[in-house]
Amino acid sequence: MLITEIITPNLIDIDLRVKNKDDAIHTLSERLKENGIINSAEGFFEAVKERESLTTTAVGFGVAIPHARSQYVNKPGIAIGRCTEFQWDEETDQPVNLIFLLAVPEKVDYPDYMRMLASVSRMLVHEEFRESLNNAKDITEFISVISNGKQYLVNGD
Repeated sequence: MLITEIITPNLIDIDLRVKNKDDAIHTLSERLKENGIINSAEGFFEAVKERESLTTTAVGFGVAIPHARSQYVNKPGIAIGRCTEFQWDEETDQPVNLIFLLAVPEKVDYPDYMRMLASVSRMLVHEEFRESLNNAKDITEFISVISNGKQYLVNGD
């Protein structure tokens, strides 16, 4: 599955108004619920928080990739938020302004789950890609940047 196949305009908020990690995860979980990706925003939120308690998902470069493989996920999806920079957590003191919330059904095999996560990570380590996302003027341009980001992926997935 191509990562660009599970990112749709309805799952992106380029003007996300959040103040902290919990608010960001909760707001993006609601967006996943509204679009049929998950069946319980609260259940998925708790799964993401449990995963987040193991180690931070702030990966540097102003990016966080919270994620969970959960029974509350109907089909793979990624909700994306671009927001004013805030401190993701006290452990890392990392500022974040791009959040990619990855939802994966529990039935998806672990290697496939990690491949999806790696695909997102590989795109986001490129400064030019992140700058283009941060400078996108609207959702259409944001999606275009992501579609063009396939060049950073191995085998295009």
